[in-house]
Amino acid sequence: MAAARFSSISVAMPVHNERRTIREIIRRIKAVEREKEIIIVDDFSNDGTRRILNEYRCDPEIRIVFQPENRGKGAALKTAFGLATKDVVIVQDADLEYSPDDYQVLLRPIDAGLADVVYGSRFLHGERRVLYFRHSIGNRLLTLLSNFFTDLNLTDMETCYKAFKREIIQNIQLDSPRFGFEPEITAKLAKLPCTIYEVPINYYGRSYDQGKKITWKDGVAALRHIAVYSLSRKPFVKDRAALEQALVNQPEPPDTGVLTLEVFEKALNYNRWIFARVRDHVGRRIIEVGSGIGNIIAELVNHPDVEQIVATDHAPGSLNVIRDRFGTDNFLDTVIWDANDPVPEVLSDQTFDTVICSNVLEHVENHQAALQSMRRLLKPEGRLLLLVPAHPALYCRMDTELGHFRRYRKSELRTLLTETGFEVEEMLDHNFFGAIGWLVAGKVLRRKELSNGDIRRFDRLVPILRRVDPLLSPVFGGVSLIAICRKGQN
Repeated sequence: MAAARFSSISVAMPVHNERRTIREIIRRIKAVEREKEIIIVDDFSNDGTRRILNEYRCDPEIRIVFQPENRGKGAALKTAFGLATKDVVIVQDADLEYSPDDYQVLLRPIDAGLADVVYGSRFLHGERRVLYFRHSIGNRLLTLLSNFFTDLNLTDMETCYKAFKREIIQNIQLDSPRFGFEPEITAKLAKLPCTIYEVPINYYGRSYDQGKKITWKDGVAALRHIAVYSLSRKPFVKDRAALEQALVNQPEPPDTGVLTLEVFEKALNYNRWIFARVRDHVGRRIIEVGSGIGNIIAELVNHPDVEQIVATDHAPGSLNVIRDRFGTDNFLDTVIWDANDPVPEVLSDQTFDTVICSNVLEHVENHQAALQSMRRLLKPEGRLLLLVPAHPALYCRMDTELGHFRRYRKSELRTLLTETGFEVEEMLDHNFFGAIGWLVAGKVLRRKELSNGDIRRFDRLVPILRRVDPLLSPVFGGVSLIAICRKGQN
């Protein structure tokens, strides 16, 4: 937990026809002992509020914006948020329903380094004025519906009192001009890795005779806003890096390689196609170099001739996934090994009938040393089954994001294998249509990764494409090369 500190605050206050309360609410905010600024956005008041606000134009803590027309609470807040400069932004209505005396309670989780956003709930344990039963039921129903869509467990979604770290609220695109701000911001926060707290506040509700503006029509509109903003997939973050930098729990940067492996785990047709091309060369004792999360092992465990499998990977998390998927016993063992390093001691006295290395060698800077390590793990006459990306001309940002040092030409790969003591029995071009897809996505569209949808669509086509591929890939090449090699005598 970070050490507690007193955050400076920007109070965002929309105002519309509040001449009876505006002086008092400003007095109460100014009485709060915090470094602060008060940003007042007058939403085209016509009751004398503007005249009163002009009295504060020279106050160094107050900034005043006069809207040229009535645009609604949401639009006024959007303007105020854009002008904020302090650590935390607090929403404050201009009436006296919510007391600035509660700022300390509202800010406590943020000051303590626990929260990114805090909601002040009228339905926890604060004191409140007894007023409209139907309004209370409506608020609770709207909160319930919002929670259903967002999977949050708020008690008061419609509360005015919300405190946001400034970098968060300024980097969320807001659309709703009126009272839809509450369900909109809640739905959008729920889609972000924000830590949200809720604290009890006091509530001094006012009657319609005293100027209350929200009506049942706004409640009906809120139902639509909850559904629309919760289900929308429209991008709404302006600067994700800046937003995430402010979070209490900053998300780990996505590992493109792991994400790709997870997608290919579900590409069953494609995995079976790769394995089918080497299936007849698999021996009884097998070690896989760079097993990832076990996409090849999923095929090996059902092979009738396989008696033992050793899965290796540099990432303990990947081996944990393998153990969760397949269990561990005498049939399957896991060993941490980075192919950039020498063979680990636990494997130094073992030999295997088959070494499988699929889409790993391109990640290894000294690929010649890695191949020599694999050769040492093979029995005499044992086989290496190797799959690598083909065609250096296809190298693009997708390769960089995946951590590829290179793609291979067939002649270069053959020479490399021969120099490291292997006899190449077969060199197969694999997946012509994959090369076309890689060319379009990486070189033409300049993407940095294949999407889940791309891989799923391709996987559905594999049963057809694998029948055509033997006619095309030997002539035009494929996205990969498969080398079937025997351990040489020298």
